[in-house]
Amino acid sequence: MMRYYREFLSNSMIQFVLFVGTVSSILTIVEFDGVKTILALLAGAVFYAVVEYLVHRYLLHQFPNAIPVLYQKHVEHHQYPTALRYLFSPMWYDLIVYVVYFVVLWAVFRNLSLVMAFIAGTSLYQLYYQWMHYIAHRPITPVTPWGKWMKKKHLLHHYMDEQSWYGVSHPVMDYLMGTHNPKSSKTNGYMDGGK
Repeated sequence: MMRYYREFLSNSMIQFVLFVGTVSSILTIVEFDGVKTILALLAGAVFYAVVEYLVHRYLLHQFPNAIPVLYQKHVEHHQYPTALRYLFSPMWYDLIVYVVYFVVLWAVFRNLSLVMAFIAGTSLYQLYYQWMHYIAHRPITPVTPWGKWMKKKHLLHHYMDEQSWYGVSHPVMDYLMGTHNPKSSKTNGYMDGGK
């Protein structure tokens, strides 16, 4: 198992998000402002949990022209689901996202405590998401029933119906959006660019 931890942590995007999570968590603790900080931390995690689904469903599956390079990488991920090189987004994407995220949060709150708490919640949840995605595609048996269930659902997304089970770390959005039941086989148009 140690091999897989090293493999996961050796990815530059994971290292970047881990750095963001560590720095923002330290600043959240230093700037702690009671209930407001805790709510901002939770809101950041919930924000990522929702965005995870929206990005996966819409940017990576339904709108190939929105960010073509990410869409193409995701097509390759579906073609080679066990290939390590397609498991993570490029670091430049996450760098841009976190810079824009910081600017937007700062414009809204003008409060370092809240901004850092939001970013900490988001980045720590992103690490959880990335780990769930990683173990879904590597020969790792999750320890918990939750992990086993989520791995199964993500693999259904890959091997049964690419238009279902977009949630990798949780199923809430799939149930809310009606994408929790596989409806077809691999012949749903995704791999041919949606034609």
